[in-house]
Amino acid sequence: MTLNELIVKLCGMMTVSGNERHATRELEALIGPTFDEMKVDAVGNHLFLKKSSRKNAPKILIDCHLDEIGMMVSGYEDGGFLRVVNVGGVDTRILPAGEVVIYGKETLYGVVATSPTYLLPPDDTEKLKKITELLIDTGYSKEELQELAPLGTPVGFKPVYGKLMNGRIYGKAFDDKACGACAVWGIDAVPRSELAGDVYFLFSTFEETGMLGGRTGGFGVRPDYALCMDVTHAAIPDTPDLTLSPMGSGISITTGVICNRRLTRMSMDLCRNGKIPFIPEAATGSTGTNTNVLNNCAEGIPTTLWSLPIKSMHSAAEVLALEDAKALAAGVSAFIRSKEIAEVFGK
Repeated sequence: MTLNELIVKLCGMMTVSGNERHATRELEALIGPTFDEMKVDAVGNHLFLKKSSRKNAPKILIDCHLDEIGMMVSGYEDGGFLRVVNVGGVDTRILPAGEVVIYGKETLYGVVATSPTYLLPPDDTEKLKKITELLIDTGYSKEELQELAPLGTPVGFKPVYGKLMNGRIYGKAFDDKACGACAVWGIDAVPRSELAGDVYFLFSTFEETGMLGGRTGGFGVRPDYALCMDVTHAAIPDTPDLTLSPMGSGISITTGVICNRRLTRMSMDLCRNGKIPFIPEAATGSTGTNTNVLNNCAEGIPTTLWSLPIKSMHSAAEVLALEDAKALAAGVSAFIRSKEIAEVFGK
């Protein structure tokens, strides 16, 4: 299996926030063999452990969030239409005419209904509908939908993946399962004898809806230090590129108020010495990632934040560069190998 294939397989799983256990069996089959142990905690965090051969080894935590944005069934209308509410930061601009999957008692397919502009009153052509005003057309009757897709049923983007030129790929839920694929790829590449500590890979829950899983997962492991991995916005022509990471520049490593400065500097040195491409990024306040909660979890966890630049975040066609993904995977391998970092932060 290639890294590209692993990304597509992981991201294609349904893990709309609050429904992460839907993927438990698939995760165990796909990435379980890389690890010695796997467990699912009370809030749905999926925790994997790869033990080192060292005695009294430090605990190294790699965190990526498992959940993805999506929707939830909130009502029914005659003619086979569903009403929904958002789960996480869904951008309603990109929903009309989009294909979705309804994960009910059976897997159903639908299209977000839209009216042609020439059928709308002139004042409505420029208006953006609230998600609660949108309808999903399924073709089923109202009664069938009430039976097959009960209230609260998760709805996600249809998983469609493809390739662009120059090693770019697109699809849903790269935020953040693509980082999870890079973490697993990097961990799998390091023999047990070369690990600087016991490696805990946390596929955390609820990041898109409050970062709750990162806090409970971090508290459960209480690692000596942590690497949080998430996506970041890649620069595109119509956005201010001074604050965004150019795609193809490698790992985005954040210097931030809540990121451990020493661990961040050592991360950058690790990449420089290993000739792993990276670009610095700054965050003056909240990072918008689980770094926010890991940093002040339990007695405090020294945490560094590494990100994968993507375009069209929170859409059905997010775009990443495979060269950046390969850099992130190589960075993970170097991080969990680093005896120097383990000596500084290991207790």
